[in-house]
Amino acid sequence: MSTLNDLFSSEFLKDNAILIGKIKKPAITKEEANQILEFVKQDIQNHPDHQHFILDVLSVQEVSNPIIGVLMKALQFWKKTRGYALLVMTDDLLQKIMIEQPAMFDFFAVFHTVDEAIAFTKKA
Repeated sequence: MSTLNDLFSSEFLKDNAILIGKIKKPAITKEEANQILEFVKQDIQNHPDHQHFILDVLSVQEVSNPIIGVLMKALQFWKKTRGYALLVMTDDLLQKIMIEQPAMFDFFAVFHTVDEAIAFTKKA
């Protein structure tokens, strides 16, 4: 199993009150996804003034159903924290996931760049 630093990074944009999580690996296991989820649950508590959460999965190329399940749990958790929980992903990955899990996109907005996601939070 990879270390957390190999899997994930976190950044708090204080001026925008946005917490950004970034998955670094092109493919992660269910165990690694759970490890990321546990870290983010703790990290959110370190940034009580965040208003939104952006999950950047631009590096991810392969996704399995168990990982999507962990992602859905994670987004539900993040959504409860405050404002928006947003996804940033490539169009190719979006198409792959939409075929198998279309309901996921009934609840979460998807953007193709982090800048687009940040701009969306400013319009809200």
